[in-house]
Amino acid sequence: MIGIFGLVVATMISAEISPAQTAQTTSPGQIAPAPAAAPVDPVTDLVNRMAPPQKMQFANAVGAFKSQHYPEALATFKLLLNQFPGDDILFEFATEAALNSGDTAFALQTIRPVAAVRPDEFHATALLTRACSESGDTSCRDAGMARIVDLHRRGLTPQRMKDYVVEHVKVRGNTLVIYVSFEPSGYYKVYDYGEVVDGQGKLFLSITVESNDGDQPGFAREYPKEAGAGLRRFSLDAYREMGLNSQGQRTQTHYTYEFFVGQPSYDKVREAFINVVNEKSKPISSRTGLTIP
Repeated sequence: MIGIFGLVVATMISAEISPAQTAQTTSPGQIAPAPAAAPVDPVTDLVNRMAPPQKMQFANAVGAFKSQHYPEALATFKLLLNQFPGDDILFEFATEAALNSGDTAFALQTIRPVAAVRPDEFHATALLTRACSESGDTSCRDAGMARIVDLHRRGLTPQRMKDYVVEHVKVRGNTLVIYVSFEPSGYYKVYDYGEVVDGQGKLFLSITVESNDGDQPGFAREYPKEAGAGLRRFSLDAYREMGLNSQGQRTQTHYTYEFFVGQPSYDKVREAFINVVNEKSKPISSRTGLTIP
């Protein structure tokens, strides 16, 4: 998983970054106005303050991060923090590298002060939420999740991002990554999503909590009081990767495990996801041979 900051800067340091310039057309005798200053994002500002050897270190660290060599990336980010003490961007990079390396103590120590002084900055809040979750601090996790809901309501979350990572959970030698949607997404109205990857980082199982509109008429007939109060039916589903078929198409087997009256809490979702990965839950139905576009 590249993660929040890997996505943000994956392409930003492959070339020298320079301020944008605006061409001006003037009539004879006129003095061309000064070009408007282009806004500089924090990552670009950091790179612009670096000497060439530091830029190389930063590029190597981000390269290691993208290649999922997180301990190597973390070691270099720590070196850069010694040279740029207090830099929020380096704090955030180091935090995610630390979380992906399993060092939650360093991650919390690093990101907590950044999130405190930048409460409206999504990335810092999301990283603190994940650090709290992976350290077992559920009250801090829940406060962070509520803060993210508020940031999304105020338009302060990335425009093209549809969900965020709450935590990584180790289960039977695999890694379960749990996402929560800002808003229900897709045809099946996915609220929570889990990706399960093996030790080599290969995805083999996806798990969802969804609330398909097509399930609601039957739910209203079965639970008229609850439906009248605005509750919906939710389902716990999983999709196992089955490889390519003879036409070279990706295929999956779909399982439905259980239904919920109303939206389950995050703790309930987490428990249900882990039970699916641990094979403690048994599906009530399945469909195989599904092709994925």
